Amino acid sequence: MRKLFVALLLFITAIGTSQEKYPQDAFRSPVDIPLVLAGTFGELRSNHFHSGIDIKTEQREGLPIYAIADGSVTRVKVSHWGYGKVLYIAHPNGYTSVYGHLQKFAPKIQEFVKKLQYKKKLYEVEDFPEYAEIKVEKGEIIAYGGNTGGSSGPHLHFEIRSSISEKPTNPLLYGFDVRDATNPTLQKIYGFPLSDDAQINQNKNTTAINFTRQKDGTFLADPVYATGTIGLGFIGYDRQDLAANHNGLYSVQQLVNGKVYTDYDL
Repeated sequence: MRKLFVALLLFITAIGTSQEKYPQDAFRSPVDIPLVLAGTFGELRSNHFHSGIDIKTEQREGLPIYAIADGSVTRVKVSHWGYGKVLYIAHPNGYTSVYGHLQKFAPKIQEFVKKLQYKKKLYEVEDFPEYAEIKVEKGEIIAYGGNTGGSSGPHLHFEIRSSISEKPTNPLLYGFDVRDATNPTLQKIYGFPLSDDAQINQNKNTTAINFTRQKDGTFLADPVYATGTIGLGFIGYDRQDLAANHNGLYSVQQLVNGKVYTDYDL
């Protein structure tokens, strides 16, 4: 979750931060292996922003999945699509954790689902158990990792939401340890004329801007000569230390002459 700062001529990187406070010791990891991510929070997918993180399960199914804290199952669903087999667990501190693409549920949850399937005479089912009907404890095995639903390979889709608003937040804000000392990578920069009189390097069309990587890891663009109102755009990606896959950028800040001009944080 590293931040990419964008300036007209100079690009620098730094650790992303958040002004809000999130509990740092309330939750354990949902897996007992190092957290290596196949997908990060807020990534742009084909028709939505990714609402959780995708945790790699060593390219295999059947990895034990653990409750991150004491709580109660408040939703369980089995589907051929979406999250496939998925669990929602509400915790007393006001958060709900979500575990998707599961291979199978732990025995007591599986028994609940099996009865539901027989009752409805359907494989695909969804139910909202009463609070405390299916209790779980922190560190209890609740399921096993899989590849069900709209998944292209074994992994755990994991979310932390507000139990009241159901708004998802980045799980990495809660103290989970993911090795990430790797800065985002900048691939291309473009200038965009936005007014009728705008030109970029004597060009009235979208213009690629050349740049070079500096010894300190920042990127320095060639001089840009512009008139009128222009915009800047870029193509880039982020990576974690233990994974080669490309992830979306979590936050971007643009500075013009040292002043913050635009800023977003997913």
